[in-house]
Amino acid sequence: RACPDNTVKFPTMDAETLVMTSELLAAASGSCLNAEQKALIPNSLAILKNEHGFSKVYYWGKLQGLNGDYLIAQGLGESVGEKDTALNAGGEPTIAEFFESLKTIPKKSFRLGPDGVSWALLPAVTEEVQAKVKEWEEAIRSKGRVFTPLAGDPAFKYEFATKTGPPAAEGGEPSDEPKELLEDLRLACMVSEIDAACSVVPAGALVLSSSQSVMLNPYYRGLSLSAGLKLDSYLHLRKPTVLPSLPISDRALLQKSTQFLDPVSLDVPKGSWSLKHDPANNLLVLRSLLFPGYVHFSTVGSPVYGSAYHGTGARNYDLPFML
Repeated sequence: RACPDNTVKFPTMDAETLVMTSELLAAASGSCLNAEQKALIPNSLAILKNEHGFSKVYYWGKLQGLNGDYLIAQGLGESVGEKDTALNAGGEPTIAEFFESLKTIPKKSFRLGPDGVSWALLPAVTEEVQAKVKEWEEAIRSKGRVFTPLAGDPAFKYEFATKTGPPAAEGGEPSDEPKELLEDLRLACMVSEIDAACSVVPAGALVLSSSQSVMLNPYYRGLSLSAGLKLDSYLHLRKPTVLPSLPISDRALLQKSTQFLDPVSLDVPKGSWSLKHDPANNLLVLRSLLFPGYVHFSTVGSPVYGSAYHGTGARNYDLPFML
């Protein structure tokens, strides 16, 4: 069956729709791309998509640094999910194994190069990289700093020291071991953390095919005003972590073709999202209070939606005390 002619190609914020959706983003958040970026980024996104063979590439956002900003793009693989080998044997997976069969949604993040056209792949966020960044964060907290802005140079090195030496019970004196953290590694972890906490799609925009692979819904028509004002209508674009922990009786009630991603309504702490209707622009605007600067917008009754993060990358640690 052919895709309707008036269906928007998803996701938005990509090479084909960035100029239009960046205007909607500006109306929703006040953040916008300048004229030069609007002219260069769509073409560079198209090149990035062709070079790496992604099915979709879109503008992710901007991380602000002291001496320069990082423009970030993300590429999605041929499918946003993978099948488990157990599914190839035929038959429906049981409710208990359904969520285990969904793999991590494949994404790769890139930062725009100084020439404004080429994109550099961010380092893979491995457990080793995460441990090193956490070690650096603990070192700066020990000096009374909660957050340090990005320098704006991917080659910049953060110098810090960790305590090493024999246990105190042995009467030894711990010594300082000097270490370094490359900003490119910190940037990759920052993008990964914000993306896991904030990356959102409207309910119905993605569906599961008969082969259990996640795909864009070509017949998605957008959210109505009543549905769009409910947090249940917005889903995290990541491997589900909350739904699999629900009682099996609750999971059995889910419609597996559409209800396979975590809704933001289940996020902890409650109240970490702000959802409003902008009647002047006919937009539903969802903002993260955990990472101020992330905004998702959906046009009421239309398949046009998008999101972006514009900020320093700082987490709002005061959020639990603000609710």
